[in-house]
Amino acid sequence: MHDDSAPQRLNGSLQTRDTRVPVEAGLLPALFGPADGAMLAVDAQGAVTGVTESAGRLLGYTEDELLGKPLHETLHAQHPDGRRLPREECALFAALVGTRPAFGADEVLIRADGTLLPVEWAFAPTVIAALPVGGVVALQAVDSAPTDVQHMRAVLAEQTNVRLAVLADVSEALADADLSDALQALADLVVPRLADWVVVDVVDEDTGRLHRAALTHRDPALQQVGRSVLGRLPDPSSLDQGSLAQVLRGAPTQHTTVFADPAEAPGPLGAARLALFALLGAAEAITAPLKARRRILGAVTLVRTDPERPFLPADVAFTADLGRRAATAVDTAYLLRRSTARAEQLQRALLPVLPCRVGGVEIGTTYRPAGDAAQVGGDWYDAFCVPDGGLALVVGDVAGHDLKAAGTMGSVRHKLRAVAADRATAPSDVLRRLDVLLQHFGTLELATAVYAQLSPGERTGWRLTWSNAGHPPPLLLTAEGAPAYLAGDADLPLGVADLPRHDHSADVPAGSTVVLYTDGLVERPGASLSDGLDVLRREAGGIAHLPPDQLARTLVARVTPHLSDDIAVLAARVPGGPGQP
Repeated sequence: MHDDSAPQRLNGSLQTRDTRVPVEAGLLPALFGPADGAMLAVDAQGAVTGVTESAGRLLGYTEDELLGKPLHETLHAQHPDGRRLPREECALFAALVGTRPAFGADEVLIRADGTLLPVEWAFAPTVIAALPVGGVVALQAVDSAPTDVQHMRAVLAEQTNVRLAVLADVSEALADADLSDALQALADLVVPRLADWVVVDVVDEDTGRLHRAALTHRDPALQQVGRSVLGRLPDPSSLDQGSLAQVLRGAPTQHTTVFADPAEAPGPLGAARLALFALLGAAEAITAPLKARRRILGAVTLVRTDPERPFLPADVAFTADLGRRAATAVDTAYLLRRSTARAEQLQRALLPVLPCRVGGVEIGTTYRPAGDAAQVGGDWYDAFCVPDGGLALVVGDVAGHDLKAAGTMGSVRHKLRAVAADRATAPSDVLRRLDVLLQHFGTLELATAVYAQLSPGERTGWRLTWSNAGHPPPLLLTAEGAPAYLAGDADLPLGVADLPRHDHSADVPAGSTVVLYTDGLVERPGASLSDGLDVLRREAGGIAHLPPDQLARTLVARVTPHLSDDIAVLAARVPGGPGQP
């Protein structure tokens, strides 16, 4: 028989709070270690998804024999008197369908050898994103049941659900945040549900030094104290024998119940560790390694300060799993950091190193990779002298964010230089001949570019002539007056079709700056290109006085603080009087 009123008699009154916690069904088996009670996990259809060893021994089944089998038909399809128990009359199955906690007594399960096992059970449901995904069934053989077995079973089932919920939340946090935020989120999610305070220590990839990276305490005052000592820790020495030093050397998860005086610690790391325990309080601590790909990347420590609330063996298994998940996040962050550095090195190696001044014209450039910086891009800039004595200015963007795009960008840049240096000709003719060359060799799918020639004016100032292959317009910053985009319709991008291209010209007053840029500077999700151009013009007006190199960097920082695309910017400032190229 089952007792729906039993929850009313339990401490905390399970009926007064929602015990349905969001979990991933795939997390259930991870929590079932050899020392756990007799428990089964089921999915929303009632199929077994996890089995503890003690449950297997109790029922006479191996885990493989039960996984995927319908719990009711396999184990619970019979009354104690031998009559058939239909699924629709099963209180356990009704609790699963109704997504509610329930308890049962004076019932039997069918063991593997066909004998009937008198049991009492407690069921706790699990949900994720408001959808039922199954639950946990805790079992107790009647002949060994304590007096308050329902209370014990309910607590056990609820504690298991809490661990599952924390693991699910931590997994989501580790996937969605940068490393420092993710580790702090991990600590925040565990406290106070499973520990009174948590600290995460991480080995820096570049220096190999150990750092106290995140800490959360249930007491806000002690949390502030604990976070004041975040930062670098002493290097482990051969003298250090504490739990942290041991897991950093490769030992498994450590459960500590005795804490020595910090002054008695034989090594500096142990002394710092014991000082933290003394500062924040500790009755028990579990320390698990952050291990990924055979490397120890740090450790996570869960601490309880109340001797009346000891850790259970399941908490040790939980902490070990927590460490594995955190290690994956740390390892992924380190891999991305290395990939980012290599991508930036490759990208910058393909860009020219330009002098800060060419023929009296000051040159400033900057390149910023996208937020997903592990991807190389096709943005580039260039500046060089041309046969008629003018200065060529170029900014372009090859479609794509991969090695092919970066390689194509390098090829296009060098071919453009060769075409422009071949003879003195108009910018439109340079782009036309470049397009023919690229289509002939089949090295390009699509690219945009502005190719401009800057020359001294006949009397004062300078003259800019340019051709635009599907690119955002040049921006002119004058010493007097508001910034303005240089008028002139853009032609088709390179690699589209062999069509006529056009030239445009504009005067560049003495002391003015011409800014060429790629579309990453003005394109942003949820906004039009016109909005992006307005933002660029407004921001540029306030910093037009800066030196070209600083101007280019500041534009990127102000206009696109959160990069979603790579960006190349070239700023060329003509001298204050008639100049010579």
